[in-house]
Order: sequence, then C-alpha cells, then structure tokens
Amino acid sequence: MFILLYPLIAFVLISIIGSRVNVFYSYLISLLSALFSSIFSTIAFYRVLKDGPFAVKLYDFLPLGDYSLSFGLYFDHLSASMALVVSI
Repeated sequence: MFILLYPLIAFVLISIIGSRVNVFYSYLISLLSALFSSIFSTIAFYRVLKDGPFAVKLYDFLPLGDYSLSFGLYFDHLSASMALVVSI
C-alpha cells in the first residue's frame, strides 16, 4: 500500500505548498517520495520471491452477509517486478 501512498502524498503536498516555498523543497518531497516508494517496492519484490504471491486487503467495500466485496492489492511475480522496475 505504501508503494502507492507516498507518490500520492507527494502530489498533494507539492500541489498545496509547491508555489509558496522554495523549489528545493518541492524537489526534496518528490525525491523522498520516489525513494520510499522504491524501498517498499524492493521489500514487496523480495517478499514475493521468498514467500510467494500475497494480497493486501485495504477496504471492505460492500459487506453482504457472508460475502464481502473488498478492495485490495495482489502482488504476484509480475506485479512485484513491474512495481520495482517502475519505481526504480
């Protein structure tokens, strides 16, 4: 989840405070966002290699009795390697 969260937070912060502060801080926020995203992508990649595919459940969208429609992320070998390639 953090792979997607850090770039989103950086976008919001840069959009809000980007024009009010020095350009250096916008660069720093975007650089740290990319760094943290690549760190968590590497962790997810090694977890998939070690333990196999895994799913992260983020939100129960529509609970209906015994059935629950949920929103989440599924990392298999392909998605973990693509997250690693895109973030690095």
